[in-house]
Amino acid sequence: MNTRPPSCTSDWLRAGSKLNLYLHINARRPDGYHELQTFFELLDYGDELRVDTGHPDIRIDWVAGDEPITGRPDNPHHDLLYRTAQRLRDTARRLDQTSPDRPLGAHVTLRKNLPVGGGLGGGSAAAACLLQHLNRAWGLGLPVDSLARIGLELGADVPVFVGGQSATAHGVGEQLNPGVAPHTSGIYLVVVPRVSSPTTNLFAAPTLRRDLPKQPDAPLLSHWREEGINVFESVVLANHPALGALLDDLRAETGFARMTGSGACLFAPVESETQARRMAEKLAGRHGIWRRHFVARRPAVGKSAS
Repeated sequence: MNTRPPSCTSDWLRAGSKLNLYLHINARRPDGYHELQTFFELLDYGDELRVDTGHPDIRIDWVAGDEPITGRPDNPHHDLLYRTAQRLRDTARRLDQTSPDRPLGAHVTLRKNLPVGGGLGGGSAAAACLLQHLNRAWGLGLPVDSLARIGLELGADVPVFVGGQSATAHGVGEQLNPGVAPHTSGIYLVVVPRVSSPTTNLFAAPTLRRDLPKQPDAPLLSHWREEGINVFESVVLANHPALGALLDDLRAETGFARMTGSGACLFAPVESETQARRMAEKLAGRHGIWRRHFVARRPAVGKSAS
């Protein structure tokens, strides 16, 4: 018996986030994009979604969570979550999976916990979470690889969140090989500074390194602290010396720290939440650029954050 899943009217879905343990650019591609080599470490903290599929149309609302509402598009149709739901609905119609009694609508409320322009993949994680939920709630039954292809049209980081596992990545970030990063407990202190970092401008920066040699994944991942770098880090820090001072101090206190993505959030692997809180209390008072922090964990293998 084929029954339609009930609409979700009250439960909040956790979308998660990611860290780039390293982020290399190997070349500029003929299509204008960049060839990347990175490791996505998924985390169990991120934005949250509440989805009510008992609506005929698509509507997206934002509410403040751990973060205030900033960066929302003026045109609601440009919202990534709106485009995600619309793209999935268009796919269902092309596959002739619609019917008059199933309008495929949704009222989505996004609770913002992640900063905009932090390098944590909040928008991509939320889009992946919505794809997965609507695929079930609308009864479409699309396989994971189909959802990943739809996700890639929305953003290069969406497929890794659809897969739900930390992974090495190549291409623009869509060629994934799930794995587990060594030399970490899977617990991270993440620092949210008072600055953000727009990705588009950084990719155009003349000082950005775009020619790092491609390395075999296994040895690079085994020595990700020593052999890996984040090519955006030096570009961002050149524009924000106070952020560089904070990163240096974070490294001195924890033994290792790095910027994630195109910034500007910083992270440090820690052994426990107690250690993370102790480090945060010590550092927050020394740096005016420190805005807040959170502690997050790598989800269990094969388990998404939602």
